[in-house]
Amino acid sequence: MKQGKFMADIEETEFKQITRTFFEKEWKESFDIFYKVSTDEEKKFIKFAEFDPKNYSRLDTIFKEKQTEVFYIKETDLYKYYQFNILKQLLLELAQGNLSAWEVFRMVYPVATRILQDYLEISASDSFLELLDEIPEVLAESLDPENVLFYELFAITQKENSIHAHCVNVGMYCLCLARELGMDRKDRAEICRGGMLADIGKKFIPREVMSMGSELTEENQQTIRRHPAFGKKTLKELRRYSKTVLHMAGEHHESFDGSGYPLKIVGKGINLAARICKIADVFNALTRKRSYGEVMTPKQALTFMKESLKGQFDPDLLNTFILYAGRQ
Repeated sequence: MKQGKFMADIEETEFKQITRTFFEKEWKESFDIFYKVSTDEEKKFIKFAEFDPKNYSRLDTIFKEKQTEVFYIKETDLYKYYQFNILKQLLLELAQGNLSAWEVFRMVYPVATRILQDYLEISASDSFLELLDEIPEVLAESLDPENVLFYELFAITQKENSIHAHCVNVGMYCLCLARELGMDRKDRAEICRGGMLADIGKKFIPREVMSMGSELTEENQQTIRRHPAFGKKTLKELRRYSKTVLHMAGEHHESFDGSGYPLKIVGKGINLAARICKIADVFNALTRKRSYGEVMTPKQALTFMKESLKGQFDPDLLNTFILYAGRQ
């Protein structure tokens, strides 16, 4: 292999593909945008513009002249941007006032969803997940005085059919259920973290399979059912996550009656945190927009889980979640 080609391959891993919709987020600072030039010998990334949120019209004109929808950004620049701007600004804002738990959740939610969206959609490296490290602690600490009321939490969560929104929703539902169970701050934070990361294995499932809905073949279903193993393997290799988080990634599709996957574990042989995650995962799936099946109200979803999905959940945990949802 030629040295120039090897270096070009290394360089390519440092750039992540983005589309024009990437710039529709509420960016507050500028960053460089690149395009790719390929030849028989190498690939080069050339800076052609700077994204300036204060003067987007100039960039929009360049986009139209270039007539392409695909651009690139340095992953290191994006990581630093999140770390030193988005997250730093969030923590400063949270520290300024005596905020209620609901206000903390409302401020944290768009940041967490944005990080996971970029991790999943531009295939950022797995170390990108480190950006989420402080978020579960912040959320768990906010619940020390009192829990977020269920209807307030439900109002915060996005109902779109996306993996990143689903991940954050599940993490928040897991956290609040853990609070109802009387868990301490440390355990609440780990369960929140595990809920947010439980489905990241779907990053490794082809998008066309994930979007098939009711048209899934048996082969497609088996492919999707590999995501718990993918997720657990990814998190384990990062060597920064607890056994609780790994159990949640690997076991959140196990069922109390042993009919789940991938290991068909029965009852309390399933990790407690994974049993909590199972409830949050199914509830959120039933109450968000999907490519198949109607969107249920919280009451409809919980009734369906209680009556039509008997055996899938730890009954005590499900009853606790139902009581939490019904409390005004």
